Amino acid sequence: MANRKHTQVYQFQGGYATDLAPQVRSLDFLVKAENVIYEVTGAVRKVGGAARLNSTVITGAPSVTGMFDFWVAGAAGTFSQFFVATTSDQKVYNFGTGGTASDITGAASIGVSAMPIFVQARDLLTIWWDDASVPLQWTGTGNVATLASGAPSARSAAFHLNRIWAAGNNANPSRLFYSSSVSATDWTGSDTGSFDIDPEDGDRIVGLMSYKRRLFVFKGPNKGSIHVLSGTAPTGADAFSRTVLMRGLALQSHNSMVEVGDDVLFMSQYGIHSLVATDRFADFQESLATRFLMGYFRELLNRNRLNKVWAVNYASKGMVVWTVTPIGATVNNQAFGLSYIRRSEEGIKPFVWNRTCQSAAIRINPTTGNKELMFGSNNGFLLREDMPDRNIETSTAYSMRIQTPQLVLGLQDAMGSQRFDQPVTLHRLYLRTRPTGTHNITVALQRDDETPESYNFSQGQSGFILGTSLLGVGRLGGGNLQIGIADVVGECRSVSMDITQGGLNEDANIYEIALEFTPISESGSTPL
Repeated sequence: MANRKHTQVYQFQGGYATDLAPQVRSLDFLVKAENVIYEVTGAVRKVGGAARLNSTVITGAPSVTGMFDFWVAGAAGTFSQFFVATTSDQKVYNFGTGGTASDITGAASIGVSAMPIFVQARDLLTIWWDDASVPLQWTGTGNVATLASGAPSARSAAFHLNRIWAAGNNANPSRLFYSSSVSATDWTGSDTGSFDIDPEDGDRIVGLMSYKRRLFVFKGPNKGSIHVLSGTAPTGADAFSRTVLMRGLALQSHNSMVEVGDDVLFMSQYGIHSLVATDRFADFQESLATRFLMGYFRELLNRNRLNKVWAVNYASKGMVVWTVTPIGATVNNQAFGLSYIRRSEEGIKPFVWNRTCQSAAIRINPTTGNKELMFGSNNGFLLREDMPDRNIETSTAYSMRIQTPQLVLGLQDAMGSQRFDQPVTLHRLYLRTRPTGTHNITVALQRDDETPESYNFSQGQSGFILGTSLLGVGRLGGGNLQIGIADVVGECRSVSMDITQGGLNEDANIYEIALEFTPISESGSTPL
């Protein structure tokens, strides 16, 4: 009889999903995708660590509630960079191009733990607050100051058609205000004005987004609706006008909106949506980018803190990240992400990172010019993320984890016929990786409902080393990649694999995983 050994190779073409079938025949999604980053090669890697921007803690060790990379052209055309941060103890700091905090709060009055909304207009940084504190302005020198007489104490703002638009103040929660088209500090002149957007409908204006010469107005956080402001001037042939795009999607945080290429992604009470798809179809399901993660948003997040979410586009690594609070927690200490780096081949891949992330921003590194991902901590530090050293602030380890659903192995019986329920005999487990150091990746393999069996794969560079342990673990070197091999035993119908790497300053870079097995014939014997 012919040899019926079969090797099933799995690539990590899917990301994290909570709402799909627990048992599948192909690896299209993951049950867990924690502390990972997807690469353009198709590999999945342990995400980089976190390093402090400021070596000295901010006085009082407050939460960093917001950050903004502020660039000023100036009259001479020479750019100046300032990295501005706000904190939960009602302070505003400038870090310039270094790591030293300079308090620029001055006499500003800010609500406790208020979340900022940053809007830049004509070399002027304006700061608005989600609790409707008085808006501030900063030019890059001195302290922040009150924005201007007549400027509303609004909960959201955006720069659109050379004007600042602001909305959601306490007295008129559904009123949209706009400044002059020639001055961000003029809110009372003839070129200024306001609109009411469905007042007293049980919501307020939560967010504003300028997109393709239109201003999208998001209401929430309860019932939800999206409105579109068209036109280019208060009066005339192309006067401002408002239409309703759709109802039923409630934006939770202005800062949860982020531009991604030719699209805008935003978080509603259901998950992450595409503005392009919403605009095109005006349909909830068509716009939902996280349709297989509704359970995650419904059951695994602290929904009372969705108004504290920040979103950033980490474009240099092809992903968008939202900082969120898991269920049972009271601070943002998990980042939820969507990787789009291989979108055309494999679609969007969701993942999560577990680390402090009260706020998020993108900062242009003043030395390298690279755009870095920054997280604001809950203890007075600004953290540079995805650093080469796999540690959190030099001393704390974290674990990468990839868990597959239960994979049905036998697609055919011993004679080559299709069979619904196919037992197999396992022979070997393979792991193709790029060597990253003398440490291990662990694969816990579970057969059906049996107790998982663990196998360690060394990540040290190797040539040919086979059968070096009791379990027959070995490595086959191949250029810059290597294949780890483990002898496995037992019969089963399906397996799941839990892949982890959790050592301090230890990395993992995985390309493929594979299982070698032989289908068992109907008589119960294994063919040769």
